[in-house]
Amino acid sequence: MIRKLFTFIVLFIGCTFSVMSQNSLSYRGFSGGMMIHSGILEGRQFNIISENGTIVSANNVSGMPFGIGGSARLHFGKHLRVGGEGYVSNLRYGVKGTTSSISWGGILVDCIWQFDKWWPFGGILVGGGAVEHIVLNNEPSMDFIVENNAAYREYAFMAIAPMVGVEYALNEKIHLTFKMDYVINISNPQDDFPLGPRFFIGFMFYRLND
Repeated sequence: MIRKLFTFIVLFIGCTFSVMSQNSLSYRGFSGGMMIHSGILEGRQFNIISENGTIVSANNVSGMPFGIGGSARLHFGKHLRVGGEGYVSNLRYGVKGTTSSISWGGILVDCIWQFDKWWPFGGILVGGGAVEHIVLNNEPSMDFIVENNAAYREYAFMAIAPMVGVEYALNEKIHLTFKMDYVINISNPQDDFPLGPRFFIGFMFYRLND
């Protein structure tokens, strides 16, 4: 996985410098919009431990998350885009009430090409985020009753997220967007951090000079 990621980054950087050397990087305008997403995620097995050190349960974060977020980009030349994006993703799994929530965002650089109405693109996000994880070992019996079999943790991380996608131009100002990314925790790997592809769909709104 690390080798494939490294290869992608090297190829993308090479592509970016090639685009920059062959094209004028004059400012062309901007675009931005919102997207929803789901995906296929899975983490490694981790244990919930009691105060006396005994293992209460073994767990594994896996399933299909749901989330929302958006991005905004400045366009330079025919291909280069620079901007930022941020998302929140919630994954419910296991016992009712168990939830892994991840928020992330950062600086985005990508390259886009135009083939009639289809605009494929590829890029990478560099940034960070935070995880909030609530684990219940038993379903709550009643409302407003303190639960003993519950665990909570939160932590921050730095991330990179390679991505590929395509936009379909409905008209000059509105594009339907499809994207896939893969968020990787590079600074604080944890067993309960779910990895896998996320798939996005949404609308981007354009204002270009030409």
